[in-house]
Amino acid sequence: MSDFLAQLSAAPSRGHGAANTTDSDYDRQLRDLLAYLKQPSLVPSTADLNEVLEALNPAIHSLSFLFLLRLQIHHTQKRTNRDIPDDLLPGYNLWKHAVRFLRSFDPIQIRYAGHEWRQLVELIASAAQFVSKPILAVKVIRDALERFDTSGIFTSIHQMFVKLALHSSSYADALPIVDKFLYQFPPDTEHGCTERLLCSVQASNEVFITDSSGFSGDLTYRDHLQFYLYSAMIYMAAKQWDRASHCLNIVVSSPTATSVSKIMVEAYKKWTLVNLLGHGKLHPTPSLIAPQVMRVYQSLARPYISLAEAFEKGDMRKLAAEINIGRAIWRADNNSGLVSQVFEAYDKFVIIKLGITFSALTMPDVLQRASLCLKGSHDVEEFVVSLVMSNALRASLSHSSSSENTTMLRFGPTTRTRGLREEYVRARLIQTKHALNTIARGVIQTDRALGISNENLQFIVKNQTWNGNSEKSGAVGSCEADGGDVGDIDEDLMGNAY
Repeated sequence: MSDFLAQLSAAPSRGHGAANTTDSDYDRQLRDLLAYLKQPSLVPSTADLNEVLEALNPAIHSLSFLFLLRLQIHHTQKRTNRDIPDDLLPGYNLWKHAVRFLRSFDPIQIRYAGHEWRQLVELIASAAQFVSKPILAVKVIRDALERFDTSGIFTSIHQMFVKLALHSSSYADALPIVDKFLYQFPPDTEHGCTERLLCSVQASNEVFITDSSGFSGDLTYRDHLQFYLYSAMIYMAAKQWDRASHCLNIVVSSPTATSVSKIMVEAYKKWTLVNLLGHGKLHPTPSLIAPQVMRVYQSLARPYISLAEAFEKGDMRKLAAEINIGRAIWRADNNSGLVSQVFEAYDKFVIIKLGITFSALTMPDVLQRASLCLKGSHDVEEFVVSLVMSNALRASLSHSSSSENTTMLRFGPTTRTRGLREEYVRARLIQTKHALNTIARGVIQTDRALGISNENLQFIVKNQTWNGNSEKSGAVGSCEADGGDVGDIDEDLMGNAY
């Protein structure tokens, strides 16, 4: 038993005994340990797997802990003839071991065990759903994704995670994951980065997250659209309308070769409502949307466009009529909740727009210009107070000294104070910096992938052939051939991308 534990502990994490080991030596140690763990007769007959798991620290010996845990789960599944045995359910022994591991594993060691790591995450999700408590899996998977560097790369775990978050209404728990930029699928193994070893601290995540590393299951174009639609729905629940609109923009402006998918049409309908809720009007549609696609959207989402037109024109009666006429449509599209919020938001934007024309108004004056939803000056005063408290309206309220005790609404300046403006600009600059850094990494990785793609290699061969023919004939200089033709190819690539 002691010899067995010694073998399992042969390659500790970098922070616990392997800090001074070179990348090449550490890579060799981990691969030797991996080969040992994959032996059919790994566990001695005298060893108790549960006792071994208790003795191992998943933060230090992550590879060994993961393989033994998966082996214990497999034995339990085989013994009970069930994919989700009782011992894997929340609160039981295997669940506790799995949660302990996913919240403390060493990310560098797990780069060598993508399949096993993903299968454990999927088992945790299935076990939580089996007892109708998906929120338990959401918290664990969120912690696991934050420990592991998946930034920039979309995986099947992301797709599964947002579904669980929606089913469990765990919107706040999902935000740390959906807030991260994702700009590519796992790269092909042959096109992946190979300049560093898996265990190198400086290695980018596309070194170890590839199409064959196991960290992601098979992905399709539909999965990508669904992920951003689900992310938008999470932002809607959190009332982060700008972020929801951004996610929906990605879906509705996605390139399409033949027909518009149902997911894209659903996203366009929600995009219409989200713009009304966030800004009180429709934003211009993304310029990336082809005219024929836009015509399809407008045809299939006509009731939503009519609703938006009534909202923008400030026609409360027409808005109420459009909402009533389309009740069956909103219900069938699962958008009844958003439409009801649009109705409630009407007064909010009416009052906000009053600040453009007036500097101050009494509550009866505000009520006269608001909708029939507000029954009296007391109701409108409470409503205005809620807008001011939530920072949706820059204004103040004061009571008159007269016996009428009329409340006066005084609108604040349209420009921000200097301190607030500087803080706002600073926050936006930091956000933009992170976005640009992410885009820059994506451009470098895309350039690298294109540089070694079959298409580019074929082009280089053809270009060299053209150069050789040109030099023989003397018709075109080599510089002209290199410069002009490459520019034409780049333009074609950009054109075909959309």
